[in-house]
Amino acid sequence: MSMRELVKKLLDNELSRRDFGRAMLAMGFSSAAAESVLSSVAHAAEGPAPGGYEFTGNGGEIVAECLQAAGVEYVFDANSTGQATFYDAVGQRPDMKLIIALQEGQATAIAHGYELASGRTAALFMPSIGMPNTLCNLYNAWKDRSSLLVFSDGQASNQTGRDGFQQVADWLQPTEQFTKWRWKITHADRIGEMTRRGFKLAGTPPGGPVYIKIPRDILGTQNITQTIYSQDSFRVPVEMAPQPELIERAADLLLNAKSPMINVGSEVTRAGAAPDVLELAELLGIPVSQGFSVFGDFPYAHPLFRGFAGMGFPGGVRRADVFLNLGALMPDESIITQPVSDKATVINARLEYDVIANRYPTDIAIAAGMGETTRALIDAIKARSTDSQRKALREPRMAKAETDYQRSRERMLKRAEKTWNSSPVAAERLCYEMDALLEEDAIVVVETGGRDPQNWMTFAPGKKQVIGPTTGYALGWGIGASIGAKMAQPDRQVVAMIGDGAMLFGQIEALWTAARYEVPVIFVVFNNHSYDGERGRIALFSPLARQDSKSWKDMSCYLGNPDISFVDIAKGFGIAGSKLEKPSDINKVVRRAVAATKEGRPFMIDASIARRGPGAESTWHPDISIARNRTRKV
Repeated sequence: MSMRELVKKLLDNELSRRDFGRAMLAMGFSSAAAESVLSSVAHAAEGPAPGGYEFTGNGGEIVAECLQAAGVEYVFDANSTGQATFYDAVGQRPDMKLIIALQEGQATAIAHGYELASGRTAALFMPSIGMPNTLCNLYNAWKDRSSLLVFSDGQASNQTGRDGFQQVADWLQPTEQFTKWRWKITHADRIGEMTRRGFKLAGTPPGGPVYIKIPRDILGTQNITQTIYSQDSFRVPVEMAPQPELIERAADLLLNAKSPMINVGSEVTRAGAAPDVLELAELLGIPVSQGFSVFGDFPYAHPLFRGFAGMGFPGGVRRADVFLNLGALMPDESIITQPVSDKATVINARLEYDVIANRYPTDIAIAAGMGETTRALIDAIKARSTDSQRKALREPRMAKAETDYQRSRERMLKRAEKTWNSSPVAAERLCYEMDALLEEDAIVVVETGGRDPQNWMTFAPGKKQVIGPTTGYALGWGIGASIGAKMAQPDRQVVAMIGDGAMLFGQIEALWTAARYEVPVIFVVFNNHSYDGERGRIALFSPLARQDSKSWKDMSCYLGNPDISFVDIAKGFGIAGSKLEKPSDINKVVRRAVAATKEGRPFMIDASIARRGPGAESTWHPDISIARNRTRKV
């Protein structure tokens, strides 16, 4: 049984406080962590705190009143006739802003980006018939453990089950794999309760989407009287300290290791523990890999950084004798990376404890928060060693790391020299020059096929922040996510770096939302008329490409003919833009984009980027013409 199931059983009065605590201890939580979670959850389970107020209105007004009591500023929406009472309610509440997207998937991406940049649960209201459109980006939000509360309307209760207009047998079932919890409200007097529960479950770490369906007749029910409470009375602060004895054992292992390594994931950033992880790594000179994450959880330009343990192959993983995993999936082939050596001692610390020891034999399993765990490890290492002992471990490692890092940078620069001045523009140069031109604390939302932004820009605590790519890797996300990020952080510069293939995955209509609400984001489309990454993987797995590369053809990844002008597309939405075709124009175009966003307007950069990889120079594509095959010219 997972902690989510335990919490639900306690809240549903199917489990006593004593049994709840025993179950947590059996799962490996410390008694302090168990007591912390038990007291918080039990407080919510026993009923609301005093201080609520009576409110009478229709179903839509009850939802709006609950959202306002939860501190919601923005509700992300795709319009529906079934939401009429909710629209009326929001229209009467000027502090609540309704953000319309033209397509449900993009509304979900905007909400997802808002949550990633703010850390606050995002609220959406979708038409029920639009729920299939949400699924792609709902999946991305689920993979990133993003806290979204998704409402939808639906056909009236007395008409269900007839396969009628916009009906299926069960609207909840399709969302089951991508939500923490889902519910259909069948009694109007439960609207407030279920809204509060939805917020609580979505926002309780580890977060995730929650879906609540409210049929049209329930949403339109008049004269409902309910008590409205602040959502603060229903929050579950999951502050879980690790067991001291486990921390002491882990500290000893790290102090005695010849080749220790740390792997970090999104739980680190969500806990605000990135600076502590940096301190821990530098304390003993321990190399760090970036685990599968939507965030940059460790500075990529740091000498101790060894690469990506997820869609990449970091150096040193197989040589590590002690492997400390902090808040990430353990590396294995399922996320396209090298697994840890069978001989390594594994310390796995996760808030999402139920993924510990699913594959790897785990020597020390720590079910706790990343902030608490990292800080405890630092304190234990300092308590169990002297300054001179730590210096003796740290200095030779840091010296080697500095040397290796400089050599790596030199090799990277040498490779980039070959195309640095070429047209179309090298992605490396574009990212390098943009890094110097953008604000030091800019948020960069990435949905490109490669890691040029991560390799050529400065992402670190207190500096630029990278969000993306989503660990769902379902295309059609980055434009919406950048709009949501800017809404969450209006006083920070936000830049979206999007591949042209990703842009064409249903994101164009999100430009309407950016223009309508004056969301000043710089959109940069890496336009190389190709899916480079996909083409490379197809060639890798193709028997023909391996046997006879000259006969192999790219059947599906060339995106030219027609060549798409993203500047012209943006112009259709009233968004200014510039084509960027040669490296000498980077400074001028980026400065123009920055000036536009300072004036409060979004801006589109259509950057002609060089294609890379096998078959990159080929513009061949299947010669298919429907017009040519006509027998009548109609």
